[in-house]
Amino acid sequence: MLTLDANIWVAAFDSRDRFHRQSAAFLRAVALSGLGLHGPMFVTLEVACALARRAGDPAVGVLADQQLRAHPALVLYPMDERLLEVARELGTTRLLRAADALYAATASLAAAPLVTWDDELVERAEAVTPDTWLASR
Repeated sequence: MLTLDANIWVAAFDSRDRFHRQSAAFLRAVALSGLGLHGPMFVTLEVACALARRAGDPAVGVLADQQLRAHPALVLYPMDERLLEVARELGTTRLLRAADALYAATASLAAAPLVTWDDELVERAEAVTPDTWLASR
């Protein structure tokens, strides 16, 4: 099982993203391995908004949201009191941005490593990059 930061999804959807090739290869490898994926429910919103804004087209964001919600391996964690409590604890002790704390909390609750392109999450939340995860396989 793995917890994926929104930036992995955004890069995989956006062929112009500097991490597109690596993110797409990572997601293919994860799919072949049969691993489950985790994310806070917020991930669909974050990905949809980022992609719609980049493309200047709301339909791009809506389609990404639909595809993520339908992803057979993706478990979305509700933004309930427990997730928010863990996110607050991790966010304040590790000095994370609020959205990043939601991903770290989901990883903690799922007992599934967090994978991200965000250097701050790698440094402060024990996350790994897709390249690091692939190299460790």
